[in-house]
Amino acid sequence: MADLESLSKMPLFMGLAREQVNAFLKEGRTLQIGTGEPILVEGESGASMYILAAGTVEVTRRFGTTTDDRIGPQRKKTLLSINAPQFFGEMGLLEDAERSATVTASTECEVLEFTREGFSKLVEADRALGYQVIYNIALVLSGRLRGTNRDLLKLTAALSLALGNR
Repeated sequence: MADLESLSKMPLFMGLAREQVNAFLKEGRTLQIGTGEPILVEGESGASMYILAAGTVEVTRRFGTTTDDRIGPQRKKTLLSINAPQFFGEMGLLEDAERSATVTASTECEVLEFTREGFSKLVEADRALGYQVIYNIALVLSGRLRGTNRDLLKLTAALSLALGNR
């Protein structure tokens, strides 16, 4: 099992008491993932979030006009590499929607899977825990959105210069 001390210092658990962190972690299901195995796949529906307890994963997105491999091989862009401890797939915990990216194990990994149903049970038992976890997820998502906005602005500026627009 992953080191509780390092997991409890993740941004996901800021503001929670040790007992609350323990309660949250007990709700997770431990999975061992082999190198090269996908943990979640872009376009598939998901109702869970993951904590990467050990190892490294790669986050990728497909690009192009089709997702059908029969038409031709899909090109993908690596967005980032994540080292433990960190969490991902949190949007699956919050909403019923398709996964926005694929997460694949770059090394042997240990992950904890948290389902939306299990999280709802936790929230029913401890509303303060639920509030704080959702708040912490919102802070992380906000930071990621700011980074995406910066990247989009850089890309737009580069494209504008390449096209001769000022």
